[in-house]
Amino acid sequence: MVALSLGAMLGSGLFVLPGVAADLTGPSMWLAYLIAGLTVIPPILCVAELSTAMSTSGGAYVYIEKAFGPFAGTFGGLAVWLVLLLKSSFALVGLSWYFKELVNVPEKPAALAVLAGIVTLNVMGVKKVGKGQTWMVAISVVGLIGIGLWGLSSHVPALMEPSFTGGINGLLAAVAVVYVSFAGVTGIAAVAEEVRNPSRTLPLAMLLSLAMATFLYVTVTWLLAGNVSAHLPFAEGGLIGDYHPLFTFADRIAGPTVAMGIAVLGTLTMVAMANAGLLSASRFPFAMSRDGLMPA
Repeated sequence: MVALSLGAMLGSGLFVLPGVAADLTGPSMWLAYLIAGLTVIPPILCVAELSTAMSTSGGAYVYIEKAFGPFAGTFGGLAVWLVLLLKSSFALVGLSWYFKELVNVPEKPAALAVLAGIVTLNVMGVKKVGKGQTWMVAISVVGLIGIGLWGLSSHVPALMEPSFTGGINGLLAAVAVVYVSFAGVTGIAAVAEEVRNPSRTLPLAMLLSLAMATFLYVTVTWLLAGNVSAHLPFAEGGLIGDYHPLFTFADRIAGPTVAMGIAVLGTLTMVAMANAGLLSASRFPFAMSRDGLMPA
């Protein structure tokens, strides 16, 4: 469950969005991730409590339907379903920015091919999805820790000033942008029916994955801002507008060979994110069809 939840968060939120956040708030983007992570704690505690009380497939749809009736439940369920699908789509778009550094192929066909593979894996069963997800997330976490340690010695404090290039409004705008990075943490509640001992496993998985994701987001973006200027546009060697910032980070501190390794890592992480989103999203129409609100 930790691999599923963490996989739903890591991905485009770390491999793509720092370039957008740098444009809004500059080097203080690490603070935007920290604030966003802290604001996720209250909804996580609520979902953890609800998933413990109602350990069934459907997540938010089930909770809303029980409280406010079928109409509100259907509306809320479809909304969360679309959020998870769009988040997975975002991962596939982000995947293309890293994949094209490895292979010169058209972006859309590559993303669709990966999607076809993910769908096939999900059709084969949850156990196979879980094993694949665990390996992909483990490799991603180890790789991120490795590149972070590599960049620690070359961190330049002068690049962190001025920290708030967009002022308080820019920081708040960056928080709003990177908040989506944490959207997948409660998605595992949608598969509560398939979890052993959900009353213990789900709350622990949510809190542990949030802590790990927040640590990686804050640490990596702090190191990123101290190695690649968050004041300059990508065309001038900076982070602003760079949609593969970790590739640039690795290339800057370790050279092209390590950067290609990060491209592989980015591709793998995006696949894990899209996979987690698709698995969670599928449970919403399933639960609604079981209640007679959608076709069987």
